[in-house]
Amino acid sequence: MPFIDLNTKTPGSFTIPGSDITIIGAGAAGILLAIKFVKQGKSVVMFESGHFIEDERKQALNEVEQTGKMVNNAVWGRKRAVGGTTIAWGGQSLPFTSIDFEKREWVRGSGWPVSYEEISKYYPEANAFMGIDTLDYATDIFPKISLKNPGIDASVFDFHVSKWAVQPNFFLLYKRELEEKVTVIYNAQLTSLQKNNDYISSLTIENFSKSVFSLTTKTVILAAGTIETVRILLQNNLGNHSAWVGKNFMEHPCIEVGTLDAKNIYKLQRYFNSHICKGHKYSIRLSLNKNFQQVNKLLNCSAGIMFMLPEDSFDPYGELKAFRKDFKFIHLLKVSGSLKSIFKSTWAYLFHHFYFKSNAIAKIALMIEQEPSNDSYISLSKKKDEFQIPEALINWKISSKTWDTAIATAGAIKDEITRLNLGEVKLYDYINAQNPEWSNFLSDVCHHMGGCKMSAEPGEGVVNENLKVWGIANLYICSCSVFPTSSHSNPTLTVLALGARLCDHLSN
Repeated sequence: MPFIDLNTKTPGSFTIPGSDITIIGAGAAGILLAIKFVKQGKSVVMFESGHFIEDERKQALNEVEQTGKMVNNAVWGRKRAVGGTTIAWGGQSLPFTSIDFEKREWVRGSGWPVSYEEISKYYPEANAFMGIDTLDYATDIFPKISLKNPGIDASVFDFHVSKWAVQPNFFLLYKRELEEKVTVIYNAQLTSLQKNNDYISSLTIENFSKSVFSLTTKTVILAAGTIETVRILLQNNLGNHSAWVGKNFMEHPCIEVGTLDAKNIYKLQRYFNSHICKGHKYSIRLSLNKNFQQVNKLLNCSAGIMFMLPEDSFDPYGELKAFRKDFKFIHLLKVSGSLKSIFKSTWAYLFHHFYFKSNAIAKIALMIEQEPSNDSYISLSKKKDEFQIPEALINWKISSKTWDTAIATAGAIKDEITRLNLGEVKLYDYINAQNPEWSNFLSDVCHHMGGCKMSAEPGEGVVNENLKVWGIANLYICSCSVFPTSSHSNPTLTVLALGARLCDHLSN
C-alpha cells in the first residue's frame, strides 16, 4: 500500500478506500495505532495534512492566537508531516509515576479514572515500539551503565534515568511497515466530521488544490496532537456537552535555577552527566519523591544537571567526530593539543560509560508539573487558515503552585548537593519565593497536554477511561490532550501506552 499524495488526485478519479479504522494524524500515537491495528488484522487508513518534511505552507496551519503567557513552541514545535513531532524531537522516554494518577487534595483537578497499574503495564510495549530497552529506570539500568546512587536522600528525591531512542524519527523507523500495510494519505487536511445521531458517519478531506473528498467511517481516532485535536472538536461542535473541550491546557513549565561549582568535576559528571551503553543514551534525573510532594503539598518536578561547554571551548567528542568526518588538520591540531582532556574523556566513555567534559559549566534545570486550571485553555480564534478553519486561540496560565514547587525543589537540590559534599550550588537571584515576576522566568518545552480530559463521568470531561468521546459511539481520542494531569515527564511514552491499551480495547 504505497503512500498516497492527495495533491495528485481528483475526486473524479480517486476514491478514498474504506477501512475498519480511520486515524487522523500520523505522529507518534497515530503510527503506533496503525502498526498495531494492522497486526491485529484490521484495515487502517491514516490521514496527514503534511508530507515527509515540514514546510512553511503546512506549518502555517498551526498558526495560533495567544492571549495568555506565550507558548513559544505552539507553531513550529508541532510538525505537520508523516512522523509528526518525532521528525524533530530527541526521543526521550520517561514514565509517569503512581502519584500522577491519584487524587491529590492539594492539586485541583487531579486524579485519573484509570490507575497507574493499568497504564504502566503498557510501558514496556511502548518502549519496545520506540526501540528502547524495557528495563527498570533505576535499579536494572544502573549496573549496565556502571552507575551508583551517590547517596541521594530517598525521602526527598528519586534518583533514576530517562532513556533515549536511537532512532527517534518514527517515519524513518516504521516507513517500510507503513508503506506495506497501512493506507497513508498525505497532503490531506481534515475539514469536517459528519455526525449522525451518536455516530460519526463520514468525514471530509481536502487536498491543497482544494479538491474535496469524502469517506464513510466505522471507527475514527483523532491522533492529531493536543492543540489540533481540541481545534477539530470545537470546529465540529463535538464532545463539548459538558463544556470541557479546551479546558485545562497544560505544558511543562521549565526553568534554570542555578549553577553548581564542583569539588571534583569528574565525580560530579560521573553521577549526573549523560551515560551511554551499547549505543543507547541515558540521562540522569532527580525527581521529587512521592512522600516529599505529599508532606510539602507540591506538584511533581524533575531536575537535571546540564554540563554546558563555554562558547569556543574545546569539545573532545566534537573534535574527534569532526576529524573522523573530514580529516582536516585543524581538528587534529586541537585534539593533539588537548591530550589530557582526550584521555579523561576517553576513559570516562570506555570504562564508566558517561560523557566527560573537563571545562563544562554545571547548570541545574527543572521541569515542573502544571496544576490543571480552567483559566488555562484552548478555544477558537476569529482568524481562519487557508481552509477557512478557525485558528486555535491559546490562553496559557500557570498557577503559583508551580513557583512554590520550583522554589522548594531548588532548595532541596542545594541541600542535597551540600550534604553529599559534591560542590556548591549557587541559586540565581530570581529564585525567590517573593518574586512578583516569577511567571516570566518559566518557559514552555513543546509538551502540549490537556483540553480533552479523561473522566469517570460524562459531566466531568471529554473522553471516558477507554478514550471514547462521551456520547459518540465511534469517536476516540489518542493524544496528550486526554491527560487530566501532566506529571513532570516527557508525555510521549504515556500517550503510546494509552494507544497500545486502546488497540487492545477495540480488538476485544
